[in-house]
Amino acid sequence: MRILYKIAAIACLLINIGVSSNAQEYPFRNKNLSSEARVNDLIAHMTLDEKIDMLESDFFYRGCERLGLPPFETADGPLGIASWGLKGRATAFPSQLSLAASWNRSLAQHLGGVYAQECRARGIHVFYGPGVNIYRSSKDSRNFEYMGEDPYLAAEMAVPFIQSIQAGGVMATIKHFVANDQEFDRYKVSSEVSERALHEIYYPPFKAAIQRGGVHAVMMGYNLVNGVYCAQNKYLMTDILRNAWGFRGNIMSDWGATHSTLASIEAGLDMELGTFDYLNREKLLPLIESGKLKESQIDDRVRHILEPCFALGFFDRPTAKELSIPTYNEAANRMAYDEACEGIILLKNERHILPLRSPKTIAVIGPNANPNIVDDNTFDVKGCSFGGGGSSKVNPWYVVNDMEGIRRAFPEARILYSEGVSNAYKRKLFKQSAFRTKDGKRGLYARYYALDTQENRMSNEPKISRIDPNVNFRWEEGASAIQSLGLDYQIEWEGTMASEKNDSILFFVDAQGGYRLIVDDKVVIDERMSQSFANRYVKIASQKGRKHAVRLEYWNRRCNPGEIRMGWDYASAVDYSEAVRLAKQADCVVFCGGLDASLEFEGTDRLFELPYGQDELIMALAQANPNIIVALHGGGAMRMSTWIDRVPAVLHLLYPGQEGGTALGHILSGKVNPSAKLPFTIEREWKDSPAYGNYDETRKERKVHYREGIYVGYRGYEHKGIKPLFPFGHGLSYTSFTYENLTVSVVDRKKAVVKVALDVTNTGQKEGAEVVELYVHDPVSKVDRPYKELKNFEKVWLKAGETKRVEMTLQADAFSYYDEHRHRWVLERGDFDILVGASSADIRQKARVRL
Repeated sequence: MRILYKIAAIACLLINIGVSSNAQEYPFRNKNLSSEARVNDLIAHMTLDEKIDMLESDFFYRGCERLGLPPFETADGPLGIASWGLKGRATAFPSQLSLAASWNRSLAQHLGGVYAQECRARGIHVFYGPGVNIYRSSKDSRNFEYMGEDPYLAAEMAVPFIQSIQAGGVMATIKHFVANDQEFDRYKVSSEVSERALHEIYYPPFKAAIQRGGVHAVMMGYNLVNGVYCAQNKYLMTDILRNAWGFRGNIMSDWGATHSTLASIEAGLDMELGTFDYLNREKLLPLIESGKLKESQIDDRVRHILEPCFALGFFDRPTAKELSIPTYNEAANRMAYDEACEGIILLKNERHILPLRSPKTIAVIGPNANPNIVDDNTFDVKGCSFGGGGSSKVNPWYVVNDMEGIRRAFPEARILYSEGVSNAYKRKLFKQSAFRTKDGKRGLYARYYALDTQENRMSNEPKISRIDPNVNFRWEEGASAIQSLGLDYQIEWEGTMASEKNDSILFFVDAQGGYRLIVDDKVVIDERMSQSFANRYVKIASQKGRKHAVRLEYWNRRCNPGEIRMGWDYASAVDYSEAVRLAKQADCVVFCGGLDASLEFEGTDRLFELPYGQDELIMALAQANPNIIVALHGGGAMRMSTWIDRVPAVLHLLYPGQEGGTALGHILSGKVNPSAKLPFTIEREWKDSPAYGNYDETRKERKVHYREGIYVGYRGYEHKGIKPLFPFGHGLSYTSFTYENLTVSVVDRKKAVVKVALDVTNTGQKEGAEVVELYVHDPVSKVDRPYKELKNFEKVWLKAGETKRVEMTLQADAFSYYDEHRHRWVLERGDFDILVGASSADIRQKARVRL
């Protein structure tokens, strides 16, 4: 039935909607009436069944054929029009994290307008973006869809984007409300967050989107917040969104994140996405008939859904698709390029190695330099590095990869290429590694046990006994393959592998859950207490003809999804010799590595470390050629500490979209002067993170405790006295800037409005842009406060030698904190320090103001 409905809906979108003469007479068709009047009239003409049907959605807001109402198509985001359903190809923009790295409000505004064109050209009315969950940890694999670790920066970038996309006649959807800050166990985990941390860190981008951006839809998170699912959390949906912030639009669940009927409606949910299990006629009609729900509550849901549709003119467009806007849009391609140029961060540039000065030979090395393309020119999702994986994946018209971008930027240079090491290396091992049972059959003997949930002791007899060809499994909770085991289970695999050459053996185990690897009766990897990802490998001495006994034990304690993979290879199999040979022949080396869509995607968090082999390859290349530039793809911080002191230059491309290679080439050549700044902190080691120990260590209680409170990101590093590898707000340019003549004046003492101004001068030889960052410090407070907090910024373009006066304003909220005892924001009168600089760790000017 769902397929038939979608076919009918698409047909309605492709033609001018046929409307009966009676439907034309309804007042809700009158464009001169207000949106409120029109939706009230429409509700009055709808049957109860028709109203209930509006509460369910997949990729359409449902229409009403009897009244001549068309369905409204939606699209996943937020990196462009995600290629689900029949949407086909679209412009692949850089990640939202790249937009945040630009620190450019004007770019966000222009980008929103182009997104609206992309939607209108395809008949899309509702866009599921932007995402503004906070970058709490570098391991969250959806960080690339969000706007960094600082709530002020995220809010400032989201608001103009939303305003612009909705000014273009497309509804934006802010997501995922709230504290949906990890993918590990996202369906069941409860984010245990203090009231103050919610108000100071996690709420602000959403609040700004509603009160300043005017966003018309909010998508709730998968997770629970303080023990209650987001999509049935009355405090979040009614007390905060509706009552405190005055939101009047549509509150929807994430896909399949609705868990109840009565509780969800009473809490304030308007629309169920994806599953159609709860907000349907079968569940709602009996509740209304029994008096547990009133029809007026259903009316309210429909009003929240449809009034924004009237306000944005959805009902009044003669056709769904704007035929005047091309689907292949050169303006959109140009915007993807501009965003990529402003989103690539120059982290390190010793000896001023960049920009490159007419190199004759460039060795381009690494797994992300030239990712795979399949025969029909559709880009291989698992190998793509222009964007991360999951629901935000865009199927682009084309992609300029790193190697092609470098080739175009240096047409006179000879380009040498080697992959060096593949990001798919372990994936292939897990599928292809050969094991034998003790009696010579291919595979490993497997025993699957249910665990006692109280004592975590396995039953005496296995529920399942079989031979598995290899260990390469991923099970969502309730998967048929493990359903008989319950939520807590143990699996044991036993077999052998035989060495056919004189070489050491590398054993790899990647798992989400606890495990132990035993080789030749010796425990070689012990991760029994792991609850999230623990990807390990070990080298075992071997020789030709030797047979090794292998035993792998896996414990899943309500870890969702359950994942376990094991493979082996000869130590000599990863051969860097060709890459090193090319590096020695070149004037310089550009290593293109990091993560890709196969390693960073929705539903499963990722490691902090680089994929296997990349660290060793970078060090080998650096030894072969000191003129090495490391260019990393990925949705946030990765461990660089193992090699950072051996390379002179590092660029973080994040996920740069379809024009990322062009932008990279132009930055390497100097055609583009980098201006991006980090919207997150890069730690030296994972243990340095403020979230360490409080992130994915949920154990059996399925709770993640936000013990760091308000000390997220740079706030936490300063609070703990830990110096990161690269601080929040850091980013280099090919020119230099000085800050002088800071003045601070109180414009309105009663309202605590402060004006800050200073001179910024480009003291270098090249035109460039500088992001001036303004932080506030409260030296004396009744409560513990971060040492500094970002409260404004301005991006300024300067020609060589040019000086501009930069002015920024601070309102009362820049000096306030949230008081959990009084449940309100508090501004304590007294002195405040104004700190202005080029990063959170590079403060150039200071002043003090009294309020």
